[in-house]
Amino acid sequence: METHLKNALRGVLTGLLSAPFITLFSNLVTWANGFNSEHRYLILLLPVGSLIIILTYHLLGYQSKKITSMAINQIHYAEDGNTSMKGEGRISVKMAATSFFNSVLSHFLGASVGKEGVGVQIGFSAASFLDRAEERLLGSSRRDYYLMGGAASAFSALFGAPVAGTLFGLHIASPRLARFDALLPAACASFSSYFFSQLIGIHVLYTPGIKPLDLTVENALIVLLFAVIIGIVCSLSCKALEFFKEKLNDIYPGNEVIKAVIPAFILTLFSVLIYLSKGHFLYNGLSIDLISYSMFRAAGFEDFLIKLVMVLLSLAAGFQGGEVVPLLVLGATFTSSLASVLNLDTAAFSILGAIGFLAAGTKLPLVTFALGLELFGYSEPSLLFLMTSVALISSGKTGIYSHQRIY
Repeated sequence: METHLKNALRGVLTGLLSAPFITLFSNLVTWANGFNSEHRYLILLLPVGSLIIILTYHLLGYQSKKITSMAINQIHYAEDGNTSMKGEGRISVKMAATSFFNSVLSHFLGASVGKEGVGVQIGFSAASFLDRAEERLLGSSRRDYYLMGGAASAFSALFGAPVAGTLFGLHIASPRLARFDALLPAACASFSSYFFSQLIGIHVLYTPGIKPLDLTVENALIVLLFAVIIGIVCSLSCKALEFFKEKLNDIYPGNEVIKAVIPAFILTLFSVLIYLSKGHFLYNGLSIDLISYSMFRAAGFEDFLIKLVMVLLSLAAGFQGGEVVPLLVLGATFTSSLASVLNLDTAAFSILGAIGFLAAGTKLPLVTFALGLELFGYSEPSLLFLMTSVALISSGKTGIYSHQRIY
């Protein structure tokens, strides 16, 4: 009983400490996107922004870019039986603050990135602070529980999804494992962060409600086919990012400034050309409106391709934020395009495609299944589960979290 109380307290403290900072971050990102939409000339400053980001990481340490990888590795240490890890690979507040600033700057200038990646880094930082405090005060701690709680609290608050947040904390490092030993601290962190962030007014994604597909043999077969295609396309998209980064490194080895500024210049030029062609900047920033557009107006394949190029260029240029929201947008636009060609329900298939794309990219099918229920309100669980499972299987090993233990 004493151990359970201690783990519950660890989770609650992690959630309560994380929530204010994640709320501030989410609301600042929303403000930055809104400000950029009213002052689109800021997009011309994207190359300057990439230089500023490179400079901050140079001054404060490039380790600040690796918070998520460091946290995942530390959770792996505990899985391998090493629960002490004193002083090893500490995640500092300074590291999260650097990512916080660079992410808000990225959205302020109109880079096509998400926000959950840095939000999770904030959760990891808060968790590491509490881990150090317990170690100094009591002489013992469970860093893996704290870190899993930090991930859970961030995901829960950012998406208003406490169940998905709990599962995210449990599975982010090792989707292959069922870490039921950490269920209590992760759940306490997730739910306390959710309630506290809601209380203090966090801005979360809004998606309109839809009528889900009926569970029929025909719909199951169509969803199965879509899931296979989505998994393959998502895998190819992730590989395209790695290929682009490798090519830049081959051309300019060791020159971080050139490798960042070139994609930033291309991103600026591409954004202006798309505006001259289409009359809007929907592909810059979070692009949440593209999800609603995909649901009710049917996106075209060009919408998927343009957003994909924007995301690739933004990440290659070093802009900070995350990949979860971009994956949702890419999945919604691609599946809407495919559904409209086949004269299918674009609203339902857009949501299924968004969740399937996310499952394939994160390798977290249970997390994305819960997110489909909580965030999108997709109330037919069987087809949703089929989509996340098959999309994951067909996507192979390539995903956005390179240090995961998947198989």
